[in-house]
This record gives sequence, C-alpha cells and structure tokens, in this order.
Amino acid sequence: MQLTEQPTSNVILFPKTAEFYQFELTRMLETERYGEAIRVLQFLIGCQQPDERLHEEWQALLQWLLTMFPEERFEAERGSEEEDLTEAEMLRDRLAAKAQQDSGYAEKLLGMLDNRQTLENQLLALDQLALLEHSGVNITARLVEWITAREWHPLIQFKGLQTLKLRGMTGLLELRKNGEMILVQVEDTPSGFEEFPSIVNEIMDRVQEISETNQPALAYFAQETWHEFLAFIYGTASYRLMLRQDRDHVDVWASALHLVLLEKVFHSGDKMEIFDLYGITGSMEFQWEQAYRMMQQFASVMFSHKLSD
Repeated sequence: MQLTEQPTSNVILFPKTAEFYQFELTRMLETERYGEAIRVLQFLIGCQQPDERLHEEWQALLQWLLTMFPEERFEAERGSEEEDLTEAEMLRDRLAAKAQQDSGYAEKLLGMLDNRQTLENQLLALDQLALLEHSGVNITARLVEWITAREWHPLIQFKGLQTLKLRGMTGLLELRKNGEMILVQVEDTPSGFEEFPSIVNEIMDRVQEISETNQPALAYFAQETWHEFLAFIYGTASYRLMLRQDRDHVDVWASALHLVLLEKVFHSGDKMEIFDLYGITGSMEFQWEQAYRMMQQFASVMFSHKLSD
C-alpha cells in the first residue's frame, strides 16, 4: 500500500472517508501490519479532520505504535528481497516455536478458516499457515480440501491460492468463484501485486497520475481498492478479458475504477467529467460499460462491509 507523497494539509477528510480509514486501520492492527498502520496514521494526521476527537485518537494510536513497535517506523522503507526473506525467516522461526509448544497449533489455525470466522481472522491464519512447517499435519492437503469445498469470499480464496503457492504446491485447481467455475494454475498465482502482468500495473499508475495532484486521498483508496479488485476477479472470465485488451484500454479500466471510488467512498462523481479526464471516446464506451459493471459488482460485495449506508 502506498500513500501519496504530496502534502496532505489541504486534504479534508469527510465522515465517510474517515470511516473507511478507521476500518482499514482496524484490519491492519488485527493482522499485525503495524508499520503500514503507522504510515497511514501519519498520512491521516496531516489531513484536515473536522472531528477533533478522532484526530486526537489517531495521534494517541500513532504514539502508542511508535512506542511499542519502534522498529516498525521504518517498515514502509523496507522492500529488498533480502530484508523480506529475513522477515519471513523470523516469522517461520516464531511459528515453529509455537508449534513445538502447542502440538495442536496447526489445527487451531486451520480451524480459523471456518466460514463463521471474520475475514481478518481468516487472513491472519493463512499468513501463518503459509510458513508453518513440521507441524505433524499435512497442511497443504488440508488447505486444498478447504479451498475446494465451497465458494469462499474472493479475498480469502485469492489469499488461499497464494498460501498454497508459498507452500510449494503446483498444478491445477478447480474452484467456484463469483458464480462461475474457474481453473487456476497454483504456481502462476501472483505472490504480490507487482507480479501481475504489466498492463494491470499501468491501470493503477494511470489512476494515480490523474488523482494524486488534486485528490491525494482518492489516490490512496485507488491502490487499496485496485488490489482488492484484482483478488476479486483473479482467474475469472472478467480477468482474462482485462488481460486480452490492448494498452489503449488502460484508460477504460482506470476511469471506471475512478468513478466507482468517487461514487462509493466520496458520494460524488460525474461520468462525463471522468470521460473528459481520461479521454474516453464514443468508440470506447462499450468496453467502458463492461469494465464499470464489473467494478460495480465488486463494489457491491466489498464496500458493503466497509461503509455503512
């Protein structure tokens, strides 16, 4: 997740926008992404916040995080393969110690994948199952049984595929997703969003380019939402359609995302203004409507648990 480098003192956070950030911060803390939470809080505190109480809460939370996790201050600057590997090795060692102390630890994590659990608990369990070794349980086989048993939430399903890939699984899996049966090659699942095809990243770059100067808050939402959208459609006919289109259609997808964000998060947005910003012509409108409908389907599932009506 990247926040804009632009100054934020001129950014006003409206109630619905602040509510969205509150949800994201809660999810970061529950999944122990403290470095990311620190960076988001630093961004928020620099914005204009009509609710002074909320602003004070963010300042207090930031100070607590910096006190309790001083090493996470530099989490956002980490990124080299060597550092990532070291972090993964440290987590793997901690998990091995937990499994040694508790012979049922793997079963507890697998139990957290139950559909009665929250998305956050399921994601946290998958993060640990990806690295847990020598537990006495065939975790990979159990994960295959779990992920193919029913149609899971798209984010959980995508995270499950990433987990299987990290555990070294290869081969095809047949899954139900968004009402269709899909076939995915496990080892082709992107481990991170930088591994998606270049056209995917170009779409995100285009939204950032258009929005970051005048709407830095939207630039943040765009990246987070685009990542979730990719997880939502990965492996489906819609995903294959997006990859087949040429680079002239980057603006089609970027503008559809931009409008949906304005509508769902900021409760604004004008279709014709967006068309002008991105240069959408009449010959591109049919493809734009297809992309927009896919975005709307995604938003109806994803935004319902983030923003109250």
